[in-house]
Order: sequence, then structure tokens, then C-alpha cells
Amino acid sequence: MPLYSEALYRSIVLVDVARFTDPRRSFQDQVAVHRSLAELLERAFDDAGVEWCSCYVEDRGDGKMILVPPEVPQSRLVDNLGSRLLAELRRHNAVHSDAAAMQLRVALHAGNVARSSNGTVSPAINFASRLLDAPDAKARLARTGSTLALIASEEFYRDVIKHDHAAEPDEFRQIPVEVKETSAVAWLRLFGATTAEAVPAPSREVLDLLPSGDLEELRDPLEHLHVPQLPTLVHRAAGPGVLPQPPDANPWQVLKYLADVNAGADGFPPALAFVELLARQVADSAVRTKLAEWSDRQARRLQLEARLEEFRATHARPVPADARLHLMIVIQHDGLDPELFTVSHWRQDDPAEWPPARGHDRSARIDEIERHVDELVVEAERAWCGHTGSVALEVVLPRALLNLPVHLWHKEHDTGMPRPLCLDYPITVRSLERMRSPHWHRMWNRRWRTLWEDPRSAVVHYARPARPDNPHALDAALERDQRCAAILLTAAPSREPRRGDQLISALRAGLPAVFWHRTDAEPERVREVVEWLAEEGGLTELPDRTHAVRRDAHLDAPTRFDSKVVQELVVLWDDPDRLVDPEELAG
Repeated sequence: MPLYSEALYRSIVLVDVARFTDPRRSFQDQVAVHRSLAELLERAFDDAGVEWCSCYVEDRGDGKMILVPPEVPQSRLVDNLGSRLLAELRRHNAVHSDAAAMQLRVALHAGNVARSSNGTVSPAINFASRLLDAPDAKARLARTGSTLALIASEEFYRDVIKHDHAAEPDEFRQIPVEVKETSAVAWLRLFGATTAEAVPAPSREVLDLLPSGDLEELRDPLEHLHVPQLPTLVHRAAGPGVLPQPPDANPWQVLKYLADVNAGADGFPPALAFVELLARQVADSAVRTKLAEWSDRQARRLQLEARLEEFRATHARPVPADARLHLMIVIQHDGLDPELFTVSHWRQDDPAEWPPARGHDRSARIDEIERHVDELVVEAERAWCGHTGSVALEVVLPRALLNLPVHLWHKEHDTGMPRPLCLDYPITVRSLERMRSPHWHRMWNRRWRTLWEDPRSAVVHYARPARPDNPHALDAALERDQRCAAILLTAAPSREPRRGDQLISALRAGLPAVFWHRTDAEPERVREVVEWLAEEGGLTELPDRTHAVRRDAHLDAPTRFDSKVVQELVVLWDDPDRLVDPEELAG
């Protein structure tokens, strides 16, 4: 069995030769490219101040993976590596035939990497591979005839490039990355373009599809129109790969942007889809009629009447102004390094869509997890800037981490004035073991349905310490009362299950809600809080009620409950309708 090194935070550089397998390349051409690639990379790295001999390099046939030592400043990868690569590529292309010429795509990212005799393991490397395959980067490299495409992750751009004037951050353009299960953004810079088109020009085909004169008809009704949930409408019209719009964008600006976005596989133009969605969302009946008539004319002209009717049937209802979005964060052990954890996330940008695409993973030690959650929350808020409804945070934890005080964590640490997450969001924890255990889901779904069909009949079971001679007494009691939707445990769950384990009994019985106190507070005071949270059918509103009581605990005034009791109360709230693929949970 191979031994894995301790995971180290490394700068990651992935290199790929564009169109290496192009039929115009002979075998001899491929050999020449392969040989020259290693030579020019070594020279370029050395010239940029990154000693090639100090890097870990894996050959990937038509590319390389380079892990830069942790002690090498990341700025050296951006201030002149691009120019050195461009110089070496130009030298190579000047003395080789067109079939042996090279264009490169280079991805820049950073993260924890573990190594063994069998190779490397790292979610960060997996994510960098997705950046390298970004369709926009490939298309722009080909369209502009550029020699080099430098693709930086959002984090690498934000933490390194943006603050280094020598890296010329203004030369980078944001692009979407929609590859396999990854949905993200990256930053692209092109070197050596042979045309003046450094960023994509509006597609002539799309402009012909929706002529500018027809678009101008909608300027007046849309330019000063305020529409709730505008980001959700854009997402539904163009899909998750579309770039987020500025916070102050109006519907007219969005329509002009979408007019330059090609139709997907269904052939339905995103701009036309956006107008249809707007027609459902606006309150002014005259504007609704104008938008619907405009859509009808465009559909007739494009012979898309049947497709338009299908779209109208599937999007008949407007997006509610108070719709809730969720950010689900999953924390689990790395599997290789016992001191590392993988932080994954699924950010919902459309209240009707679940599950959304998985974001890229992060690796962290236990004391770093809060800062990573902070970054994910701030990123989500940027994406949700036009959302007018509420949002909620769900943190999915393995049993050993269920007592992490996630509801006491903060955001915006970088400001020097961090703000408690519980002031802004309902925060609940969820069970990773239950989400991964489909043989528990039938009971879970049944209890959930019973709760929502008759919330006022739902009850909380107040557990008592188990008797050693009867470890299944709680199992029997929960099975006997099918109205039971929640349980207050007698103590915080241990890291490992024990005989007569109350948490295991609750999860197996399918209870959607589980309460416990992280410390040794007086049971009567804890019960008082739980009774208020559950009274009068309140279990269906549990995340919001919990948010209210946690928020009020921060008031500089007397409150209903002891603030210390409230702050240490853990609420596990598991919605069986909001799951992610177990294969993705397995990493």
C-alpha cells in the first residue's frame, strides 16, 4: 500500500497543448511538440524565478502538471511567467512547421496536495483540470489566434493577481467554467493574439437572430423597470454558466447582454427566454402584454412557436419575491491526512432548482474551516446580490464533527469586524451519515410528510437516559408515536456511537429534527427553549424560529431565554427533499 506524504499547500500549474491530437499533426510532429514543451517550460520557469528543478512535475502526454514549492512566492507565477512562456513559444513556432507549432493553455490554482509513489491526490488539482478544460478559454484561444491562454481560478486572481500591478490584473477577463459537475468562474488572459479581438465579440449569428431594431422596442419598458429576483430570471434563461450581472443592472441591460449569448442545445435563444420570464414577473399589465406580443413575433419569425408554448407551460408561475435560497456546505474528513478536512458546497441560485452544481472543494485543517465557510458565504452573497428573498445555511457534518459550533461562527473576518452568521441566516446542521444511508430514507420521508400534513399534531420526544439492560427502549417509543418529528437528547452526541445511542435511534426513526445542548446547562432551561421552538406547529418553521431566538440572544436587553442556553443549543434540521448525489458526497 503506498504511503502518502503530509498534504502541503502548493501552487498548481497545469499546462495543455491545444489540439495536440489534431489530425494534421504527424507522429513526428507530436514527438517534436512533446520534446519542445518540456524544454521551453524549464527555460520559462527558470527565467521567471521559479527553479524548474525545485518543482514536482508530472508528464501528461499533451501537457504537464507542475507543483511549485510552498516557499516560492505566488507572484512569480503571474508577474512575468506569461511573458516568458510567450517568448519561448514564439521561438519554437518560428523554427517549426505549422503542424508542429504550439498554442498553450495554462491553469493557475493553489491548494493542499498529498503525494505518494502512485502520484498525487488533491481536490485543488481536480478543480484546476476543470479550469484547463473551460470551453470559453478554448474558444477564445482559437478565435483570436493567441499563442497562450492563462486561466486563473477566482481565488488565485483575487488573492494574488488582483493585488500585483506587475501581473496587469486589468488584462484578465472573467469567464464561466461549466465542465462536468463543476460550475464556477475563472479569469482569462490571452497572450500573442493575431487579431484585435482580445475578448469575444458579439456573435454575428446571434445578432441576426434577434436584430437590434427589434431589441430597441423593449428599451423604454425595461430600462427603468425594477424586477425582483432578476438573477434567478437570468439563471433560468441562460443556465448556470452565464456570468453574473452587476448588482445595479436593469432588465434592459440584461437583455442586451443575453442577446450576445448563443442558444443552448434546445435552440431557444436565452434573450427570448428572459423576455418570457420577465412577462411573468412584472406587475404592470401593459408591460406584460407588450413583452408577450414581442415574444410571439420573434417566435413566429424564428419558427419557434411550439418551443415558445412549451417554455410558457413549464414557466407559468413567477418567482416568488420571498423565495428562499440555500447554501449547503459539507465538511468531511480528507481520507488520507487525518488532520485535513474537505469542504464542499452547493449554492442554490434558483429556488426551483435542486441540487445545483457542486462548487470546487477546499482542503482545511480544523481551525481553518470557519474562514473557508466565511469565504463561501461572502461568495454566495455576491452571487445573490439581486435576490430579494431569504437565504439559509445548512452545514452537513459527520458525527464526529456534529458539535462544531457552526452557529457561533462569523463572516467577513477580513474586515477586522467579523459579524456572527446567526444574525443574518437561519443556520442548521445536517447529518452526513443519514444523507449517505438510503436504507434510512423511507422512514425519514414518511415522518417528513406526516409533519407537513399536520404540523400542529407533531410532537417532540424528550429523551431520558437509556437503561443498560434495555438499549432499544427509545427505538420502541419513537416507533410507537408516528406523530413524533423531533427529539431533545439528554446530552451532546459522542464522537462514536455507543450502545443505546440516542442520535442513532433518532436518525433511524426518521426524525427530521434533533436538539441537544453542547454543554451541561440545566435540562429544564433547555427544554423551555425547545418547547417554544416547537409550539403551535412551529417545527415546520424551525430554521426561522431558531434564527429569531439566536438573533435575540445578541440584544442588549432582557430576552425570553437565557442567552447562554440559546447560544449552545444545536439544531439538526434535515429536509429529505434537499439531498445531493451520494457519489458526490463520497468525493
